[in-house]
Amino acid sequence: MTHGPGRVLARRFVAGETLDDGIAAAMRLARGGARVSLDYLGEAVSSFGDAEAALAVYREIVDRLRQVEAPVSLSVKPSQFAVDLSRGRCLDLLSEVVRAAARVPAGVRLDMEDSAHTDDTLWLARQLRERCLPVGVVLQAALYRTPADLEAVLATGGSVRLCKGAYAETASIAYPRKADVDAAYARLLERVLANAAAMPAPAAGQLAPAAIATHDERLIHRAIELIHRLKLDPGTYEFQMLYGVRRDLQEKLMGQGYPLRVYTPWGPSWYPYLSRRLAERPANLIFFASSLVSEVLAKRPATSPKPRAGSVRR
Repeated sequence: MTHGPGRVLARRFVAGETLDDGIAAAMRLARGGARVSLDYLGEAVSSFGDAEAALAVYREIVDRLRQVEAPVSLSVKPSQFAVDLSRGRCLDLLSEVVRAAARVPAGVRLDMEDSAHTDDTLWLARQLRERCLPVGVVLQAALYRTPADLEAVLATGGSVRLCKGAYAETASIAYPRKADVDAAYARLLERVLANAAAMPAPAAGQLAPAAIATHDERLIHRAIELIHRLKLDPGTYEFQMLYGVRRDLQEKLMGQGYPLRVYTPWGPSWYPYLSRRLAERPANLIFFASSLVSEVLAKRPATSPKPRAGSVRR
C-alpha cells in the first residue's frame, strides 16, 4: 500500500500527507459545490507530547482556514488528544481547538471511535458545551445504546452526525446483521430529522443540527422523503460522505440541490488509517471495493452498441 499501485489507490480515499494536500482538496471540493470536513489522521496516542503535537497541527489548520473561502469544519478524534491517558487533559486540549476554530468561524465535531470510547466522547461533548464551546458528535446506528444517547444529545441542542458504524463490535452491544443496522439507522434518521425541523438554521461556520452520513442509496432516498415531508430548511441538515467514495452519488445529490459535506482525511498516518479499517472489519474492504464498482457502473452507457455483422465479441 505504501508504494506503486497501492499508494495510488490509497490516494483515492485520502487527500494526501501534508496540510497543503488537505487544503488543496478542500478548495477543489468547495469549487464543486461541496462542504468539507478536514480530519488530520492519527489516533490512540501514547503520550501527552503526541497530543500536543496534534494540537499544534490543528492550530495550523485553523490559521490556514482564515485564508480559505470555503465551508470547512474540523473533525477531531478524542484518542488523538490523549483521552485514553487523561479525560481532563484531553478536555483542555480540545477546548483550545474549539476556541481557535470559533474565531474563523468553523464548526468542530468529535469523531466517534470504537465502543470503548463512546462514554468518554459523550462526556467530552457535555463538558465542552458547559464551557460554552459547542461541538457536534457522531452516533453509530449499529450500537444498541444509540437511541438513548441520541435523546441525551438532542436534549442539549447538539449537532448529530448519524452513521452506521465501521467498527467490529460484539453482538452483546451491537447489531450483528446488516439488515438490523439499516433498520436502526432508518428509525434514528426519523428522530434526527424531526429534531432538525424544530431547529433554526445555524449561523455561518456552525454545524447543521442533522448530518446524514451514509452512502446507502435506499437510506438516502428515505432521507430525501423525510426532508420534503418535514420541509426542512437546507441549513438545518446536510448529507455527508467519505472522500473518494461514490463520487458519482455525491455529484448527483449536489446537482439536485442537496447540501453535501465530504469527510476529507489527510496526514502522514494514512497507512495505519486505511490498513486498520480494512483489517478490523472485512466488510470495510467490501465497502471500498463496491464503491469503486458502483461508480464505474454508474458512468457506463445505459446500453452497449450492437456489434457489427461479422464482428466477434471479446
